[in-house]
Order: sequence, then structure tokens, then C-alpha cells
Amino acid sequence: MISAAHKLTGRIVKDKYNSIIFEMGDGRDIYLVGGYIRDAMRGMVSSDRDYIVSGNLKSFAIKVRTAIGGTLVQFRKDNTVRLALKGLTFDFSNPIGTLMEDLSKRDFTINSVAWSPVSGLIDYYNGLEDIENRKIRTLSEENMIADPLRMIRAYRFAAELKGSIEEKTCEIINSFHGRMKEVSSERITLEVFHLLNSEYSSKYLKMALHDKVLNDILFLPFKMLENNIRDIYKLEKGTIGELSYKFKVLLNKIFTQNLTYKGLLCLEILLRNKDLMLRETGNIRLSNKINRRIELAYKGIKEFQKGSVLLNRLFGIFMNSKEASVDLLIIKNRLDLFGKYDRFKKIWEDGYLSSEEVVRISNLATGPKLGEVIREVKKAQFEGKIKSKAQATNFVKRLQAV
Repeated sequence: MISAAHKLTGRIVKDKYNSIIFEMGDGRDIYLVGGYIRDAMRGMVSSDRDYIVSGNLKSFAIKVRTAIGGTLVQFRKDNTVRLALKGLTFDFSNPIGTLMEDLSKRDFTINSVAWSPVSGLIDYYNGLEDIENRKIRTLSEENMIADPLRMIRAYRFAAELKGSIEEKTCEIINSFHGRMKEVSSERITLEVFHLLNSEYSSKYLKMALHDKVLNDILFLPFKMLENNIRDIYKLEKGTIGELSYKFKVLLNKIFTQNLTYKGLLCLEILLRNKDLMLRETGNIRLSNKINRRIELAYKGIKEFQKGSVLLNRLFGIFMNSKEASVDLLIIKNRLDLFGKYDRFKKIWEDGYLSSEEVVRISNLATGPKLGEVIREVKKAQFEGKIKSKAQATNFVKRLQAV
């Protein structure tokens, strides 16, 4: 543990922003706390940093801003001033009581470790040991009840650490899971997305389901959620490993709302709800971009499940799923059809005939009939029924003659 603590101190000291902030805190009590230390212990660099600072927060934050730049945000209902800088956030808060009392009010022991240049690492609640053992342990029942969001955060942190939740913490969650309904949907959504972004979210989604926390968030039948989580497991443990490097890189890119593409795939499976409308799926808030993507993927999934020969239905499936077609192929583990989708896109964007040429040949005005003709000629090219521009021209003429 001593060796790990020394390495952790080294990482903190070498960081240029920490160095500047502690240097400017001369004459103040100032401590780096929480998630940054947790992530540094795991060899990661967090984009969010929390500091406990004595004295006037705003004047200190302004002083820091003169050195590193950024934008100041003053929270009305919170004793915190934030400095935002190019994807980084620095939160400065006054201590609530003594340092020990302040740290005792945090969510989990893994977030209760502090550091200062004077005192070094301060670990009143064995947080370093829990980080090393990848164990999520609440500091108290009162802390969990004070902010029920911490119940879903327990699974999120367990997933990020690939660890476990301490038994007593699980008992508290089981006793008070119903209070999740008191939490705003925006805060819940962010935590759920963090969980879905993790490498093996299915294990922790299953735990949250059986502990009744997930049921308080997503208003879907237990059995449906259980089946959907089972399919997320297949995605995470199987299909993702078979993806090409190109797609594996894409998995960690943000789609929107801090949801990665990998998280999006998991969400599309998790909310696969047959006859229920997406807006009825629970206490989470999805952007229009995410809602559209889920709806497109679901349309393709329904088409995929029909009984007739799949290859004969691919054009219609790709038409219905549009930009979610790749999601659909990954979810259904039909990576062998990526080439078919690439061909579909190429034909749709640059087929034998442009839309203007179809208008000229058919003498049709813009409208549903023209759209139908364009669709049919592209479908015929996709299925190999026409193989040249001349054949495409004759195909349009025949359609008009019918």
C-alpha cells in the first residue's frame, strides 16, 4: 500500500494544473479530493477535479483563472465555484466542518481520500484499500438516503472498477431503492449512461435489476429487462470482440449526452420494448438524436425477425433503419452483412440514375410517386436485377408503363 501511495502522490504532483492550484493556495488550507484521486490510483487521469479550499472561493477561483484561463460558474444552491477549461472542470468548495467531517459526507469510501502538499494522502475511511480491492462501500446509511442517486452510482462505480458492492451497502440499497423516484431524470440519465459506457455493463445492470433499482428507473417488465440484459451480455462478451479495429475505435467515441457509441448499442438493446412506446420506458431523458436512433434500430430489428429469407429483405431493412443499420447488424451479430450495407449506401448515394435523371425519364413531378420509383430502381440495382445505366433507364420506363 505504501508503494501505491507514493506512486499516487507522484502522479498528483507532476500534474501541471495541480501544481499551479496548490501554489496559488499558499496561506489557505487546500485539499484535492474525490474522483481524481480514485482515478489516479488506477493509473487514469480524470477530467474533473474537486478541491476543498478555505476562505473566499470566488476570489481564489479568479486567481486560478488568471493563470490557466477558463470560464467561472457560480452555483446558486451549492457552496461551489467551478472553473471550466477545454474539457476540464475544477470545482472549489469550502469544507463542511472539519476535513474529516467533510469527507465523511461523501458517497463511497473510494471518493473519500484527500491529498495536500502539507499532509500528503489523507485516508480516514480506508478508501485506498477499497480502490485497490475494487470494492464499493458507502460511508453511511444516512449518506445514501441524503442523495438516493448514489444507489445507481454504486453500480456505475462497480462497473468502472470491474469490482463488487459491499454486502452492507447492498442491504441499504435494497431497503431504500424506492427513493430513486425522488431523483431528477437528468441526473439519473447521466449515471445510467456512465454505466452503459463501461466495458461489461451487463453484469452490473443485472445486479441493479435484481436489487430492484433498475425497475425504479426503467418502467419495463422484469422479464423483458432480464432478456434484454442477457443480449447486452452477448454483445459485450461476444460480438464486440469480433469487430474490426475501425469499429472498436468508434465504440469509445461520444455519440451525444456523454453516451459513447458502445453505450448507445447497449441502450438500444436495453430499451427494446416490443409494443411499448419509448417515451414510456421510465425516468430517463433522451435527446431527440438518441430517440431517433433507437427508433430506427428498433424498426430494423422488427424487420430482421420476420420469417422470410433475410437476403431478400435487406434493402427494406436498410431503408427502415437508415443510419442505425450498422447498429442493427452489430446487435444481431451479422457482421458478415457490413459489405451489403456499404453497397446499399453506395447505390443510394450514387446509383446508375440520379434523382434528376429519374425525373426526366419518368416525367414525374416531385411527390410520393417519384419517391417510389427512385426506391424501386435502387432496390433493383441492389438486388442485381439491373446492371447498367441503360437497364436502369428501361426499368423506369417499364414502371411508368404499368
